[in-house]
Amino acid sequence: MAVQQWKDNPFFDATKEVFQSMLDMEISPLPENGGTGREENVRVEIALVGDLSGTVVYNFPKSTTLNIVKALSGMDADQLDEFATSMLGEMANIISGNAVTALSGQNYQCDIKPPQITVGSADSGKYCDSVDLQLRAPVGEMCEHIRLSSKS
Repeated sequence: MAVQQWKDNPFFDATKEVFQSMLDMEISPLPENGGTGREENVRVEIALVGDLSGTVVYNFPKSTTLNIVKALSGMDADQLDEFATSMLGEMANIISGNAVTALSGQNYQCDIKPPQITVGSADSGKYCDSVDLQLRAPVGEMCEHIRLSSKS
C-alpha cells in the first residue's frame, strides 16, 4: 500500500479527527519546505504489525506540546515532564488507532504496539522511505513520519 501524501491518507484524516474532537481545532498541511523548527521535542514512535508493518513517528516541538497540555488540561506547563509526554503519547496512540481502524476498511488488518516516547533535540527531517506530513494547528506545528510496508 502506498500511503498518499494528503488525499485519503488515514493518518492525516485520523489526526484531523483527533484534533477536532479533543482540542476543537483544525489542522492543515504545511508546505514541503515548512518545518517544526529546531527546538527540543517529544518524539512518539508507534509500531504497526500485520498486513502493513513499520512505524509512525510523531514529532511535537516543545512549544506545541506545552500548548496541547494547556488546551487539554487547562494547566500552564513550562517543561516536558512525564504528564506532558504521557498526554502526547496517548494522543498519538489514539491517532494511530483511528488510522488502523480506517485501514481495516481498506482490507488491511493491523495492530499497534504501545508508544515509545523520547524527549530530546529536534529530529523533524525526512526519514528514509517515509511519507512525511508537516502539520499546523492553532497550538503549533508537528510532523508525522509514516514508514509502512506491505507483506505482499
